[in-house]
Amino acid sequence: MEIYADVVFLINWAMDLFLFWLTGVMGKKKLRLWRLVSGSAVAALLYCILIFAPAISRYYNFFSSLIMLMSGIIIAFGIKDLKEFTKLLVLAHISAFAVGGIGSAIFYYSNIGYVLGNALGFTINYFSLKILIAATCSSYIVIKIALKLINNLSIKKQAIYNIRIAFGGKTAELPVLVDTGHALTDPIGKAPVIIAEFEYIQSLLPEKMRELYYIGAENNLSMVISALSGSEMEQIIRMIPYKSLGNENGMLMGFKPCFIEIEKENSTARLENAVIGIYNLSLTKGGKYHGLLSPMALEAEI
Repeated sequence: MEIYADVVFLINWAMDLFLFWLTGVMGKKKLRLWRLVSGSAVAALLYCILIFAPAISRYYNFFSSLIMLMSGIIIAFGIKDLKEFTKLLVLAHISAFAVGGIGSAIFYYSNIGYVLGNALGFTINYFSLKILIAATCSSYIVIKIALKLINNLSIKKQAIYNIRIAFGGKTAELPVLVDTGHALTDPIGKAPVIIAEFEYIQSLLPEKMRELYYIGAENNLSMVISALSGSEMEQIIRMIPYKSLGNENGMLMGFKPCFIEIEKENSTARLENAVIGIYNLSLTKGGKYHGLLSPMALEAEI
C-alpha cells in the first residue's frame, strides 16, 4: 500500500484549519486567517513527521496527538494566559467531537467510506444507525455541558473589574460588577450596554446633558430632544428601554463612546462596539462598584 505524505498533509491541514476555525468561533475569538493557516499547517506537519519518520513513529499515541493539537492552538490564537489556553484546548476537543459526528453522518449516508477505504487500505463494512444516533445525542449533551462549564469558569460570578471609558478626548474610570442577570442591549445596533452611574462619568458629558440629570429629567423624552437638538450628542445619543422589578417601562439615556477598556486579571480587553447607559442613582450602598457589566460585553474582546 502506498501512502503519499503530501496528500496526508493536505487532508490534515484542511481538517485542522476547519477545526481551529470552529474552535475560534465557539470561543468568540477574533480570527486571523494567517494564524489559522499557520497553526493548522504546523499541526499537520507534526502529524506527518510523527507518521512517516521511522525513528519516532512508535511514539504516536494520545499524548503526542495532544502535543500536536496544543502546538497548533498556540500558533493559531496567540495564547495570552493559561486560562485562555485551557479554554481553547477544551473547545478544540469539543469541536473535534462535532466534526467527528458530521464525519460519521457523511460516512453513513454516502459511499465516501468505501472510496477512502480503498485509498487508505481499510474499509467500514457496517456502521449501525443506532450507534450514529446515540453518538450524536451524546456529543450534543457533552458539548452543551462543556460550554456551560467553560462559560462559568471564564466569567467569575460577582467579579468586579475596572473599566476606562473614552469619549470626546476625555476618559473616566470606575469599578463595575459583572452581573450575569444583566443582558441589556442597544435596541438599534444590538450592542451590549454597560450601565454606569452618572456621578462617575459626568465629566464626559456636555453641559446641557448634565443639566438634565441634575434636575432628574433624563427620562423626559421631549426635554431630552429640546436640550440636545443641534448638538453633537444628538447623533450618538441612545434611549434604551428596560424592565426591572417594579418598573415595567424603564428608560435609560445612553451614548456610544469612542472605546471602552476592561482591565482583566492579566490583560486588557478593548471594546469599540458598546453603549454606556447612564444611571442617575447609586447601584450599591457599599460603594464597591458603580456600574454593571454584562457577560456578553466582557467576552466581546476586540
